[in-house]
This record gives sequence, structure tokens and C-alpha cells, in this order.
Amino acid sequence: MAIRMSSVQFMYNYKKSLNKTYAAQQKLFEQADGSSIHRGSDDPIGYTHLMRYQFTENENTQYTANVNTAISWMKNSDNIITEMADHIKTFETKTNQAANGYLSQSDSKAIAQEMSALVDQIMSNCNYQLGDRFLFSGQKDLTQPFTMSSDKVERGLAKNLDAKQAEFFRDTQGDVNVSLYQMLTLENSAGDTFYLDTHTGYIYSEEFMTDGYKDVIASGVNSISEVDASEYAAGDVRISETVAVSRIENADSDTITAIAEGTADSDTVTENLAIALNRIATSSDSDTYISQIASDTGLSESIVQAAVEAYSDYEYEPFKVSDYFSNQGIINSMGKGGLEVTMGGSTTALSFTTIQQQVVTYSGDNKHISMVKLNGATDTASDIVNLTGQDMFGTDIFDDEYSGNEYSGSAMLNNLLTVYEKVDAVDSRWLSSDGITLADVAHSTLVISQTSMGARLQLYTSVQDMLDNQSTVITEDITNVSSTDIAELATKLMEMTTIYNLSLSLGGRVLPQSLADYL
Repeated sequence: MAIRMSSVQFMYNYKKSLNKTYAAQQKLFEQADGSSIHRGSDDPIGYTHLMRYQFTENENTQYTANVNTAISWMKNSDNIITEMADHIKTFETKTNQAANGYLSQSDSKAIAQEMSALVDQIMSNCNYQLGDRFLFSGQKDLTQPFTMSSDKVERGLAKNLDAKQAEFFRDTQGDVNVSLYQMLTLENSAGDTFYLDTHTGYIYSEEFMTDGYKDVIASGVNSISEVDASEYAAGDVRISETVAVSRIENADSDTITAIAEGTADSDTVTENLAIALNRIATSSDSDTYISQIASDTGLSESIVQAAVEAYSDYEYEPFKVSDYFSNQGIINSMGKGGLEVTMGGSTTALSFTTIQQQVVTYSGDNKHISMVKLNGATDTASDIVNLTGQDMFGTDIFDDEYSGNEYSGSAMLNNLLTVYEKVDAVDSRWLSSDGITLADVAHSTLVISQTSMGARLQLYTSVQDMLDNQSTVITEDITNVSSTDIAELATKLMEMTTIYNLSLSLGGRVLPQSLADYL
């Protein structure tokens, strides 16, 4: 039986087929951009892979930008540090020349002028900018990091320990060419020189520091820590009697009563207990010294024993450089910053040996800039791209952990200025014993930081190559999952265009005239 199709149904089927052909043609036109996937419905599985590859590509692009920025920063820093290291090496050479006692005063003055020019060049390098950012300011990279004072200030003079002295007094095998082991220089009214160990608070005579300690080593003692240092020290400023008395006065009344029981003169008890507590606090084994302490102070052994038990947790307070010196200069109001110490059974006034010099202040911070180069766990050590003042110029006795000061960030720069002043003063004796060491350590400290940055730069360069290779692989993955075969596309597009045009032509012939005109 024949089925009759109405003209309305016929026209509906025709338009549906025509639209389907047009949609297929448009989809082929979309692929003319080289991608066969533009939406999830084009290829659900392929679209999932494409999204993952595109995310990886974006991540890789960001890491590549980080690495390129980091490499640029570190290359500029490395160039500047290399120039600074050359200047400090020249400064070191000039220091060796000036340490020659046979140079005339005019020759030394001429060398000092050359050293002054070198310091100015180093200061200029320290404040180098990349765009508007300072390379060596830490995270405060919009702040000029280094400033030199226009006036000279009074600064303490440090004694640099040689390898043997550092081994004996600091019990270290450290390389004195890359680390400073120092004491503070003191003098009495007669002009005798003494040295204060800020780690322990003991004061040693110049004679002991020069030759006496060698006799101790010859006796079989390798380090001052192996014996009671007070036997060799000229004085001790670790804990003052004032501090000890304050501890007693602030103690609870029961403790004081227990310690002073059976003693009539409370003032004498307090005074002598101050001395006793000082000895107890600074002795490695206080029980061993109870009899001696009792004999020295006139107290009974029971009272001293009570003091030991009451103050068993009494912690010694090492000498703090910050009580007398800032990172830049001297801050004590007692003239040059004097100390009153017991030496040889009598009170002796000592003053700090100081030097008038310009000082450099660091205004940056000690925080590092990190530019992440790879996904995964954060590597704060290898992601660092900058150097701070402390990285480049280390620390000295005025800003180490025993000084009580904050890290200055300009330690070696100030030491170079000390050397310059000594050259200008034609002090060849000091230069030969201390100046050469300061200049050498300043150069070594900077070279070590340069080496560290060079290693990180090499690592970033290696990652840059890896990211470039990874980008190629990701591009291939994206191409494999979404690319269009251009030749095949062209053929299909011509075919679909022909079909669409034929459909239009055929419709014009078979559809009613009025509808054909409408189309």
C-alpha cells in the first residue's frame, strides 16, 4: 500500500537534512584552526586528555617564566658579585703591601687612598639596581640597602684569633680563612693590652694570648674547655656581684632565712653570698668548690651548700657586646666603655680599645626571594634567587649570637673600613697580625656566597632546559589528541560544501515555488 507524504512533512524533512548538512559543514570550518576538539561533545575522552594537557602546559609556562626571571636576576647578581670580589681581592693585596713595615709613610698613605677608592666602588656595587629593584636588599628590594656614614664613629677594635688560638680558645677546627674568631681588645691605664672572650666573659692578658696558651697546650691540654678557665684568665666579667645580689634580694624570704641561718651580720652575708653565687654559677662543678668558696668568703660550708641547692638552676650570663657596642659603634656612656674587673685580687679599670672610622649600615632585611621552578614539594634552599647583606658580608664579634646585637648585614664592609683606617695610620704591626686576616675573610665570605649563587644558577639553567623539553612533549601530546589532518579536512569540507550546495539546488526545484522563493 502506497503511503502519501504531505507537503508539510516533506518540507520539514528537507529543512532538517539541510540544517544537518550545514552544521556538519560549520563543524569542519571550526577545525580549520588546526584543532579537532572545541567542546566536550566533539570527543569526550579526547577532551578530558586535552584539558589535562592544557593545564600542564599553563603550569609549565608559569614555571618557565619564573625560571627565566630568576636566571636574569642571578646572572646580574653574579656579574656584580664577581666585580666586588675582584675589588676586595685587590683590597687584600693592598693590605699585604701595607703590612710591610719597610714602606714609607707616604707609600702607606698612597695605598690608603687606593683602598678608599676600592671601598667606594664596592659600595656602588652593593646598591646596584635591576630596574627599580635593588639586588641585595632581601625582600625590601625597593629600599637602598647600604649607606656609609659621613662622619666617623668610635668602634671597638677586635682581636682576630689565628688557627692555633681558635682551636684552643674556641675548641674549633674551623678554617680561619673563611670564619672570624675574635675577642675584644681592652687596655688599662698603663697601656697593657687584654682580650675579652665574649663567649665566656673571661679576660686574658696579651702575654697569655701570645705565648702563655702555648705552654698550656705543651702540658697536654688542647682546649681551654678542658680546664677551669679562671685559672688562666686575668679577670672575669661573666656575672657581676650586682647581678648576684639582685638574685638574692629577689628571692623569697624563706630561702634567704635558710641560707643566712646562724649568721648575725646580714649585710656581710648578702655581700659574701653574692661572691659565692657568682662562683657557683660560673663553675662547671660547684660541689667541688664548696670548701674553697667557703674559705674565700668566710661563710660556713653549710651556708654555701644551701646557696648551691637554692640556686642550682642559676644560669651564668655571658658578657654581651650590646651592653657596650652597637653594630656600628660604641654606645656605653662610661668614656670608652670601661669595665671594672677583679684582677690579681684587686679591682682594675679597663677600657675598650676603639678606632675612629666610618661605618656602613644595612637597611635591607635577611629574607630571601623564592621563585618556584618545579611543582612538588617546596625547596626553599634551592629556590632562593637573591643574596642579602648577611649572605655577602657575614658576621663578626659585634653581631654574632653572643653579642646581643642583631645581624648588621655589613660586618665585612665595616671590617674593610677598619683595615683602611689602620693603613692610613701606618699601623703595619696590626695589619700583619689582624688586618690581613680581616681582608682575607672578607674576600672568602663573598666568594662563598658567589659560589652558592653560582650553584643555584646552574640548577635553574638545567631546569630551564628541562622545561623547554617538557614544553615540546606537552605540545606533541596536545597535537596528538586534538590536531586536525588538514588534507583530510580540506577533502571533507569540499565534499560537505558540494552536498550543501546540491541540497539547496535540489530544494529549489522540488519545493513549491513560493517556498523556493522564500529559501
